[in-house]
Amino acid sequence: MKEYIFKQYLDNVLEHMEISKKDFFENKSSREVTARRILYYMCSNKGIGDYDIESYISRQGYKISRTAIAKGRKIANETLENDTDYKYIVKKLEKIEL
Repeated sequence: MKEYIFKQYLDNVLEHMEISKKDFFENKSSREVTARRILYYMCSNKGIGDYDIESYISRQGYKISRTAIAKGRKIANETLENDTDYKYIVKKLEKIEL
């Protein structure tokens, strides 16, 4: 179930940010970095740990370290504390179909 949620969140973020999967995982621009941070934050709120996120990303054919995931999640948390627009976007993207 956790991997299903991860995939749904990934699809939601890609669609909302209008980013290809390849760019999402490989590009270092602020747009893609922000998108990844949102994904990490949403996953952690659903109880999906950094190890699982790393594993699911690996299954997509890409590599990321748990350190990068933890750092991205932390930055997303800090941003959410101060940015109501960011909160709105995350709330919208957290909706999934089970």
